[in-house]
Amino acid sequence: FSGFDLMEYFNVRDLLGSRFEPGQNVYPQGLPDEYAFVTTFKFRKTSRREDWYLWQIFDKYGIPQVSIRLDGPNKALEYNAVGLTKDAVRAVFKDPEVENLFDRNWHKIALSVQAKSVSLYLDCKHLQTLSIEDREDIDMNGKTVIGKRVYDSVPIDFDLQRMVIYCDSKHAELETCCDLPKGPVSYPPVLGGGTGGVEGPYFHCIPEY
Repeated sequence: FSGFDLMEYFNVRDLLGSRFEPGQNVYPQGLPDEYAFVTTFKFRKTSRREDWYLWQIFDKYGIPQVSIRLDGPNKALEYNAVGLTKDAVRAVFKDPEVENLFDRNWHKIALSVQAKSVSLYLDCKHLQTLSIEDREDIDMNGKTVIGKRVYDSVPIDFDLQRMVIYCDSKHAELETCCDLPKGPVSYPPVLGGGTGGVEGPYFHCIPEY
């Protein structure tokens, strides 16, 4: 497919440790202006109340370029990017259906990022489309991070099944939820490349101390 499978770049050692990868390794051709971000994951007992970045890209100076933030205290999902005429472009999704994301069940998030808007699909249902201002081109010379707490960058404890970026924003609305686990399930120990042979349908991300 045309896109980036982040599960191939973040191997088991990264998930259990530093959880970052140089941006040029993950996106060798750069991140397109319009794209779809898709992930299947679930909170664990402690992480559902945390304020953390599910995915974030920094430039080589450590300046955030783009991120998806899960705000546990306010039960909101937030998309942030560098603005063309202002420091940051932000879209905050907050409504009763978004609050369902913060339970301890499996959920699929799909974000369709377009030139002037960001659309959120939760468990294959379109919830909301928000307008955004013009964004700056993303500097890919830094690093990509997954699962880090907002205020101190401590790794977050959560279960991750899938994380993909498609180069076509329409993929967000085309996603199906046939692969979404419904309660206790049994999967064969087969995962994508770079997983180190971990068994089960997901990665269990253990926080550092």
